[in-house]
Parts: sequence; structure tokens; C-alpha cells
Amino acid sequence: MTGARFMVVRLVLVALAVGALPFCGMAADVETNDCRRAAGRLSISAFADIESAYWARGAIVDKRPFSAQYADLSFDLDPFGRVGGYAWSVSSLSKSGQSATRRNAYNEVDYGVYCGYGLELAEGWTLDTTIAKKWVTLPGYRPHASTISEWNVSQALKNPYVTPYYLLRRAYNGQKWCYWDVGLARSWKFLDDFTFTATAFGEFGDSRHFASQYSANPHGSGRYSDGLMALNLMLRLDYSVSENFVLFAFVHQFDVVSSDARAALGRDTSPQSCKDMTIFGVGMSVNF
Repeated sequence: MTGARFMVVRLVLVALAVGALPFCGMAADVETNDCRRAAGRLSISAFADIESAYWARGAIVDKRPFSAQYADLSFDLDPFGRVGGYAWSVSSLSKSGQSATRRNAYNEVDYGVYCGYGLELAEGWTLDTTIAKKWVTLPGYRPHASTISEWNVSQALKNPYVTPYYLLRRAYNGQKWCYWDVGLARSWKFLDDFTFTATAFGEFGDSRHFASQYSANPHGSGRYSDGLMALNLMLRLDYSVSENFVLFAFVHQFDVVSSDARAALGRDTSPQSCKDMTIFGVGMSVNF
């Protein structure tokens, strides 16, 4: 009887195992589908370019040619928006025309995390909002400077015509200032694979931001007034080689318009001091 009972137990276990196989397969399919859905919500983008000079926050930071690299990873939380993180770096391509304290590779490295949401107002009209926490490090430009911590808020009213937008950057640690980028952008598609984009924007700052970019005001008490720093026009041409790969080129006209800032730059003898400049750039981007 013992042997017979043992044989029955074995048969029952085998039957249970065989019967469970479809359910295991179903569980595996469910897990696979969940992974596929999650992967479908993941977006990866990156670009690299070469530019004739480095402009940032209303000033020419470096008149030497440089290369920038950027990578972004985001996850779609539909219907609750998106979250993500990014890293960006700048490396100079020339040893000439620089301050003695400056180096070439990785002059600046920034990184941050963000969340965003697109509110559909009407067909073709979306108010896109992004809030980001950003850290700016300057290992080449200012080797002994502290990391600058910022909060960034941006909004753009995307539509089929002209897109108004703004970006607010608030530095609160390492440096303390407020900076605004306010502009209009318009894109035109032609010949299926080409897109031409024109962007006109103004750069504004508080008195502390003026001082951080142009040094002391040579007029009066040395303090700046809050207001307009510079005007910009950028023209960019994109060529879509494939759905995921784009080549681009652009020209950027930059002009400092604040009279106090122009006076300060006129007295500045550093190699990177510049009031107006036409900047050129070429690059490539990928997205998945």
C-alpha cells in the first residue's frame, strides 16, 4: 500500500504541475505585456553639437568654439504628465583666447530632474508646463566655485501658429539671482523631411543677475536695475534623416541692449568679454 500511495502522490503532483503550466504562461505573458507598456512610456533623447561661441544667460561666456552634449531620460505618467532627468556638458575646442584659469574639457556640467504636464485647451492648443530642479557645476570656467542650485519653471502655449513661451530660473544656492527668457517661436515644415524654426526672445534679470554676468555697474552706485539684458534671434534648420535621427544647423544673433551692461563690458579686458556676436552651430540629435 505504501508503494501504491507513493505512486498516487507522484501522479497528483505531476498533474498539478502540468495543470499549472497555462497559468504560469499567462503570468509570464502579463509580466511581459506590463514591461512592454512601461517601455513604451519611456523616452530617451540626446544631442551633440559644435558652436562657434558659448552664450548663456544674457552674456557670452566663451568666445572659443565649443562642443555641447545633452542626454535626457523621461517617463510618461499619462494622464498625470511626465517625469525625467537630464545631464548637459560643455567642452571648449580651443586653447587660445581664454583666461589663464580656464581649461578645455568639461568646462561646465549641469544636471537636473523635472516633472511636466501638457494641458489641452483646444484641438491643437496645449499649455505645456515644466518644473525642474537643476544643479550647475563649473569645473573649467570657475574651478573653485560652489555648485549653483536652481529652480526652473517654464511654460509654452503650443499651437499651429506662433508659440509664446517663458523660462524662469531662480538660483538660490551658490549664487542668488533671477533670470527670465521670454520669446516667440514659429516652425515651418517643407519637403517632408525639413523643418525651419525662427525664435526671437529677450533675456531679463534682476540686479544680482546683471552683476553675476557683467560685473559691477560702472555708472552711479555700481548697482544695476532689474530689466532687459539682451535680445536674440535664432534661425534653425532641421533635417530628419529618419524617425529617430536628425541633423541640424543654426545661426544665432546675440546683442546686449542694456546701456549699463554694455558700459561694463566695454571696460572688461577679459578675453571672453563681448557685447554682440553672431554664433553658428551644427549638430545631430537622436530620440527613442
